Amino acid sequence: MILVPELETILILVPRTASRSIANAVKAAYPQSMMLYRHMEADGVPHGYEAWPRIGVVRNPVERLWSLYRFLNDVGRKHYAPYVEAQRACVQMNFSDWVVSNLTVFTNQYDSAGFGRIFPQYTVRHSIPENRKSQHFYLRPDLGTVIFDFNNLGNLAARLKVTLPLLNATDSRPVPPLKTETIQHIERWFPWDLEATNCNPWNYHQLYKAPEGDAP
Repeated sequence: MILVPELETILILVPRTASRSIANAVKAAYPQSMMLYRHMEADGVPHGYEAWPRIGVVRNPVERLWSLYRFLNDVGRKHYAPYVEAQRACVQMNFSDWVVSNLTVFTNQYDSAGFGRIFPQYTVRHSIPENRKSQHFYLRPDLGTVIFDFNNLGNLAARLKVTLPLLNATDSRPVPPLKTETIQHIERWFPWDLEATNCNPWNYHQLYKAPEGDAP
């Protein structure tokens, strides 16, 4: 979550929606901007700033989870070692199984080493594994958040009056074929995300054959 006083705007940073690129661009353009929390949800706006408009990005939920899965396989050693170990351990299964079975939370304020320490910059209100955490938790459209499509970040760049470089991007390998139970899991936990991005998860099914020239 970034407060941008120059625009009187609050930017919600959903994981794996170009959040690092967006944060860097905002920091460069607006010296007064403050990243209070890395991935705080829209209902965690600090007292006194509730009247400022909230904006954020929504991404196809299957593609977002695939991006996160690949990121966790190679999460940087610059992070806290117990956190890195926990995140890398959670992806020691194939993607389809990880979507269904993962229990490890990607981001919260609690110490991964179990020493009871608090890391306030990583505070969230909803400490849920990402494979069960709809982007609705982050964006809260019911609170009036203006939502931009990940596939058209130019609109967000225009709203923020910044140029967005492509940083911290995982490789472009396509989503692997998904099992039936994985797609059913996605339908159960991400109905809002699917509707918001016009995504049909069955297009990723292991038996799906896309029409020639078509894509999921």
